[in-house]
Amino acid sequence: VEGSNLRQRGNEASYDLAVNVRNRSELTVMMPAFELTLTDTQGQPLIRRVLSGRDLAATADTIGPGAELSLQAGLDINDRRVAGYTIEIFYP
Repeated sequence: VEGSNLRQRGNEASYDLAVNVRNRSELTVMMPAFELTLTDTQGQPLIRRVLSGRDLAATADTIGPGAELSLQAGLDINDRRVAGYTIEIFYP
């Protein structure tokens, strides 16, 4: 993950998630899964969700050598206590 951003839409319980992923390898790799954890002001997990590349509007199942992808998704979250987040990639 090169960078990410979680932005609340106004006063709503809706958020926009953007993730930039880069393949630093010289080989094509499979699209990873993304673990999103939303946290409260104490850093305690409120919600944990696994997102696929398709959930983030990826158009392919692979990432080419040296390629960078900008992925995004809208999230509806009813818990207004969200203060932070972490996002990690993994291969299931």
